[in-house]
Amino acid sequence: MKSIELVFLIAIVFFSNSIYSQQNQDYKMTNREIVLKFLDGFNNPSQIQASLDLLAEDYKFKNPMVELNSKAEFIQLAQEIGTVLTGLEVIGAAEDGDWVATFYKFESSIPGLESNIASEWFRLENGVIKESRLIYDASEWRKVYAQMEK
Repeated sequence: MKSIELVFLIAIVFFSNSIYSQQNQDYKMTNREIVLKFLDGFNNPSQIQASLDLLAEDYKFKNPMVELNSKAEFIQLAQEIGTVLTGLEVIGAAEDGDWVATFYKFESSIPGLESNIASEWFRLENGVIKESRLIYDASEWRKVYAQMEK
């Protein structure tokens, strides 16, 4: 009797794992999850490529100082900003259709700009980020961008 119970238990575990695996293969990230994965890459340099892979080739980015029209342009800016960015903490994120709004704190190694609050709005299409608009107080950051251009 115990051997029959053991066989049934093993069968249940096996089939449960099989069903779970199949369900996970079909899992599609929500737009909110895509954006959070994108932002998380800025906390870990080893994951930044996974973040950049979530951008469309014709990705459009705008912040108070720059307007970029391609993924390649954004990557160049991200590499420069990545040298001073020390962390990013998402405080909140909300999804509505193709749009995801985020509210986060980003930190830098620049004296006087160690802690910054920002809101970024992302538009996604077919599982990739097509555009985003970053909003933050850029009054002191203008000096940093001016130095990068030299």
